[in-house]
Amino acid sequence: MSVDRDYYCSYKFKYLKIDLVSNNTLNCHAAKSHAIDFSWLDNNKGNLFNTDINVAERQMMLANQRNASCEEICWPLEDKGAVSPRMWQNGKIKTHNSIQTQPEILEIKLNDNCNLSCSYCCKDFSSAWRRDLFANGDYTVDTSDVRYQLTSRDKIMMKVSQQEVKNTKQFQMLMSEIKSFAPGLKEIVVTGGEPLLDNQLFDVLDAVSNSSAVINIYTGLGVDVKRFQRMLDKIKQIPTAMISVSAECTDKFYEFNRYGNRWTEFVNKIELLQKSGIEFRFSTTITNLTVFGLTNFIKYFVDQRIGLVFVNQPSMMAPYVLDADSKQRIMQDIQSLPDHYQTQIAQSIQADPGETQRQQMSEFLKEYALRRNLNVNIYPQSFLDWLDIHVVQ
Repeated sequence: MSVDRDYYCSYKFKYLKIDLVSNNTLNCHAAKSHAIDFSWLDNNKGNLFNTDINVAERQMMLANQRNASCEEICWPLEDKGAVSPRMWQNGKIKTHNSIQTQPEILEIKLNDNCNLSCSYCCKDFSSAWRRDLFANGDYTVDTSDVRYQLTSRDKIMMKVSQQEVKNTKQFQMLMSEIKSFAPGLKEIVVTGGEPLLDNQLFDVLDAVSNSSAVINIYTGLGVDVKRFQRMLDKIKQIPTAMISVSAECTDKFYEFNRYGNRWTEFVNKIELLQKSGIEFRFSTTITNLTVFGLTNFIKYFVDQRIGLVFVNQPSMMAPYVLDADSKQRIMQDIQSLPDHYQTQIAQSIQADPGETQRQQMSEFLKEYALRRNLNVNIYPQSFLDWLDIHVVQ
């Protein structure tokens, strides 16, 4: 361990994600997940945030030791001089000294039901992605996980209804944990899948009704207009609720990367959201595929709050996995944006990509586009040439 390097991250001490589908938890959204031991939890009610592994990892951080779960994303990025989630979320600022604590930020993953198959997503967060694998088989690209491969569990989950999941003993135990955390929370984040497709969304929100925390519901707006309006009518009855809309491109780049939705439909739903009076912002995911449409998106929604999220897994989609000409073009494009956007985007593309990342991206992009009959020619020729993708005009 390098003595002059800081391995502390405040998220280990204040953040908890509960996946109600896979029965896993994460003590940082960028870290490795941990399976829930329900036997242990039954004997340690109210302590889901203080499991043995969570306590041990906090102890290591207070001792400035490098822990294994952060090897998924942050440590490898920082090793090569790239910007990690720990850095852009200010996780390096020391906030806690005790290894026993309670969460301040609770993220609840309701489901993996989603009508969209976004370019940077996978079967773990989208049933549309899972249907692609079921219909067309596994992707040939070799990544470090099974995000593009159909497992026996995936086949089972395709047959399980939302209500069947909610009726399990494990689900009820997790709901009890959520209720116990509610009074001390500062922020509650609800994700999916697509939360607006979940019929139990408001049952889960009722479980945290004794909290004064902001409730931030993430959505890709992949729902029909009538359902969307019904959900808005219910959400605006919750004083502390707000909506984070996932989007990062306009027009043809939007439809390529947010496959399953149309740009005009998306804009119409944003107008409905504005009319509802519900506070909202954009959560904008930056990859080497979405970065090309980013400048136009920021300009289109110039009056709205836009938070940038930089993808590092799978590593082939990191924003810096680009050819030199594309990087130069992006640097020119962002000159018209406010300084804080310029700084973040420039930092995200500065690292040098590896050959394995380039090869994986080439293989993935060809297969993703072919399965959806999408036109890759919307991307710069230099990028396609670098990926060795040759399309007949």
